[in-house]
Amino acid sequence: MTFSQAVATMPEGLRLWVLWLTVAMIVAPLVLLAFRGTRRDGAVILVANVAVAVTMHWLFAAVGFVRLLGLPHVVIWTPLAIHLVVRLRDGVRPRVAQGMMAAFLVTICMSLVFDWIDVLRYAAGDRGALTEATERTLR
Repeated sequence: MTFSQAVATMPEGLRLWVLWLTVAMIVAPLVLLAFRGTRRDGAVILVANVAVAVTMHWLFAAVGFVRLLGLPHVVIWTPLAIHLVVRLRDGVRPRVAQGMMAAFLVTICMSLVFDWIDVLRYAAGDRGALTEATERTLR
């Protein structure tokens, strides 16, 4: 089973969330790269998102569709969220860029709530697959 196939086994609401997250991971850095004052932010977000995607797919291949898949988000996006909070405080950038940065920050923070919970549950011994369909495939 591929990562995309595993995601397809998730309930519709979670699939829509993954879709939104994917769109945000692509659109946010592209918008920020368009403005001179936020090019570095766009590049930082782009590099972080590529690192998340690569490590999640690698981790999926290694351990399957389990709660540990939140680890790349926790490790990469937690410091990124802190960086974005600091950058948003100074507020010296075009409104569109400021809004995009804020929207991306809210998106990854929402994801991080679930990712931290998932990683902690995995560390506490909850090693089951994330969906019933995936569980059947892994047996």
